Amino acid sequence: MNDMAYQPGDPNGSRRAADGGHVPGACNTMGEFIRSLEDGQFDADCYEKIKELSAALAEYAWTNGGKAKGKATITLDFNQDGGVTEIKGTFKVVMPEGRRPKSIMWRTEDNRFTRTQPNQQQLFGIRDVSGSAERPRDY
Repeated sequence: MNDMAYQPGDPNGSRRAADGGHVPGACNTMGEFIRSLEDGQFDADCYEKIKELSAALAEYAWTNGGKAKGKATITLDFNQDGGVTEIKGTFKVVMPEGRRPKSIMWRTEDNRFTRTQPNQQQLFGIRDVSGSAERPRDY
């Protein structure tokens, strides 16, 4: 490790500042780049949401036949102002969507929807099956 003081213009980015403190070098990987954004807070926040997504995927798959889908999107906006590059990172996590059951309905002559076939006589109406001794209510 090089203990020399930081020298402006040094392409290797020495690892010690004049006060002896650590000076981060240039990023060499995407992981290092992401960890550098917002002094590491962007990375921490993104990964917290990824862990939430992981839990949601596991829960959804467990209750819905073993498969689940989610999505994580990281967007990086760059703005060059003279010699300084401003980078704004945003992320979005899409959790698995719950399945909704299907409903079967028929269309009436005046284009309204009904749960019963309009031109067919019904054998049974809606009844209260809560177990009370009262006469069933008409709905």
